[in-house]
Amino acid sequence: MATRLTEGQVQLRGAGGVPMQQVVPTEVDYMTAARAEVNVSNVYAQILDRMATTINKYSADLRTKEGFEYAANNPLTPEDIQLAKEGVTVGLGGGIGKNSGDLPSFFNAAVRKARSLELSSHFEIEGRNELSKLLVDIETGNANSKQVETKIATMTNGLAKSLASVDPEAALKFTATMKMHGSTVLDKARQTELTRAKNERIAKFDLDFDNSVRLLEATVQQGSYTDPRNGQQYSIDQLADVYRKNITNQALLLGDAGLQKEYSTKFETALRTAKINAVTREITGDAYMADPMKTLAKIRSGDVGKMSPVLQQMIATDFDSVAKVTANFMVAVNNREAIEKQQKADGKAADLKQFLPLYDQALQAPEGSAQRKNLTNQIAAIAMRNPDVVPLGVLKDLRDPPKGEGNSAAEFNLLRGIYEGRITSPDQIWSMTRQGLSTKQAVAALKLLNREDKQDQNELDNGISKRAGIPVVPGSVTVIDPKGAEFKRRQELLAQSKDIEAQMIREGKVPTPRMILEKIDEGIAKQRNSEGAKAARKQLDDVYGKKPWINGTITRQNLPALKQKAGNDINKQREVTRIEQLLNQAGE
Repeated sequence: MATRLTEGQVQLRGAGGVPMQQVVPTEVDYMTAARAEVNVSNVYAQILDRMATTINKYSADLRTKEGFEYAANNPLTPEDIQLAKEGVTVGLGGGIGKNSGDLPSFFNAAVRKARSLELSSHFEIEGRNELSKLLVDIETGNANSKQVETKIATMTNGLAKSLASVDPEAALKFTATMKMHGSTVLDKARQTELTRAKNERIAKFDLDFDNSVRLLEATVQQGSYTDPRNGQQYSIDQLADVYRKNITNQALLLGDAGLQKEYSTKFETALRTAKINAVTREITGDAYMADPMKTLAKIRSGDVGKMSPVLQQMIATDFDSVAKVTANFMVAVNNREAIEKQQKADGKAADLKQFLPLYDQALQAPEGSAQRKNLTNQIAAIAMRNPDVVPLGVLKDLRDPPKGEGNSAAEFNLLRGIYEGRITSPDQIWSMTRQGLSTKQAVAALKLLNREDKQDQNELDNGISKRAGIPVVPGSVTVIDPKGAEFKRRQELLAQSKDIEAQMIREGKVPTPRMILEKIDEGIAKQRNSEGAKAARKQLDDVYGKKPWINGTITRQNLPALKQKAGNDINKQREVTRIEQLLNQAGE
């Protein structure tokens, strides 16, 4: 065995230098117990830390809940909110606004968060309300974009500053929200401002356009344009080109091609209308209206005085406008004729109104008296001025009154014509004097023609004619015998109607056709109830009504049919005559 020293180590070797296994002594660790004790301490510490964390979390959650409950049970009053807006936050709870006194705690943090939410909500509501008011001001033109921007910034900054003293994070969120809403309102303000400015420019342009058109119209009426600077004369179309360019340039400056097209069209329409009106004005003067046919020829040839260049250009480029000028001229001619006709009719009506009372006064004046002569002279003046209203024959009748009452049958049918609207003018009435109508009858018809209550009078006349046995068929001419019983009966009933009307007026009543006819019927009924009337009625029914050729009830209404049925039979004619007498006795 040998011993070998290698780098400070002692190594035993056997034969041949082979290393021999060595026994290493076990090292003793005197710190094991100490380390074990430390490990146990660490475990206890960790357990305590976890317990403390759990207890602290529970306490934090509990105090946070209590803080929120406190805020919920004690909501902010309007006074608190107003004070907060003004920066006074001491009364909000949770240590808000205090420099000392309340230490930071979970309770205070919860109250602060709750209060920040409350205030933020109220501030946002108020902010949106103010923004809505700004929208109204924008739409009504009471605020511009600069004013809106300033108001939004002032409102947002002021409320955010108040909120920051409670919760800076809530203040940041509030500011972001208000900026988003405010941006929308501000964009609206700017857009409205741009639109309003554009509309103002369009309005000014439109006003200038109207002024240009009026100036153009005035120039067109002159037929041409003379430059006051050099005396050079230009045609209307040359001047129109200047207006066209000016209008086009102004419209394009507004940046609206559609507007340029619209006003260009309006200008061409206005120019065309101005030409038509100017030429129409020229040819509707007295010089051209005196001979319409000659004027029409001048229009076709383009020869209308100072407006000839304008008309000739219209003939060459716009013949439809020439047709419009021609139509305007014909309308003017027709209107003048209608006015003259109406003036003539008004003159006739005035003369007729003057004539009727003069005629009545003349008839009442003694023949040959100065009064009658004076009235006749006044009537003569009307007749000379308007012979359609008062024929000269009236003067002859006043100076030499005719004998006789005229043609009663013609008068009856004349009145029917007035009632039915077939007779509408004085000359129609006077023309019937050739059929035997007297002047007195004609004047009575003229009075009826001018009455406002013709329909009432018609109702009364129809009722009287029917009660007299005269058939009234609208639109037909009634053949009547002025000497017959029916016509005599009608005259009697007419006289009664006038007496009844006069009596009603004396009694202060306003007589109507129905009232007058009722009184007439009462008289007829009384007459029928008399002994003589009953006997006449009995004879009509028992004797004549049973005759084979009659065989029916006899009335005043069917008397004309019986006359026609009797024909030329003398016996039957005698019976008809007797029937008329009995009808009169019966009061029918």
